[in-house]
Amino acid sequence: MMVDGSDGTVESKGAINVERLTIPVPSEEIGVRRIATFVHILKHVVSPQRRTLADLGAGHCKFSVWATRAGFDVTAVDGRTVRLPEDLGAIHFVKADVRDYDPSGHGVVAILGLLYHLELADQESLLRRCCYGAPVIVETQVHVPEMVSDEPKEWHRLIERDGYCGVDFPEGDNPMASIGNQTSFWHTEASMLRLFERAGYGEVLVIDPPFMSGYGARRFYVAKP
Repeated sequence: MMVDGSDGTVESKGAINVERLTIPVPSEEIGVRRIATFVHILKHVVSPQRRTLADLGAGHCKFSVWATRAGFDVTAVDGRTVRLPEDLGAIHFVKADVRDYDPSGHGVVAILGLLYHLELADQESLLRRCCYGAPVIVETQVHVPEMVSDEPKEWHRLIERDGYCGVDFPEGDNPMASIGNQTSFWHTEASMLRLFERAGYGEVLVIDPPFMSGYGARRFYVAKP
């Protein structure tokens, strides 16, 4: 995977090539870090010829707004409208369940804060539908034991399922939770790479460093077929 200004090393994980890139961020505050990392990826990692973007699970549409500021024509997709801003500006909004939405035709796909709200089968299905040639930007919760709260919880327990490793997380009933499923699957870092590989991707850029949410580690990835 060729990356503008990459300072990472290339490693092989089976049939998938993995490269790492460290992106400096201006603040430890999670909201600032997420936006800053996303904008850096759009400006320095994604090809400037790709000017359309699908923001899947767009929620509050903040990432969609920043993508439009970076010059992209943005389609924001979400199954709910409760967090939509009153003024969407140039953003085209589609109310749809991402588990049924076809993103093909967009130059870039963004899956930010969404993947870890889905069950394994839906994660694989979504990533396969996005694996048509466009770079896919994923930001997700990953299970890094040393970054999880010391307070023991049932969902901290590692399990193996269908060749993956991670934890079953109980989904809540709020505008930021899943639609329909009661639990979701949070992968370990190695299991995340396995998920990309099984979904058909040949190259993954792992963005360092991971950062903390209230539950543990989160990380950005950029995947290509």
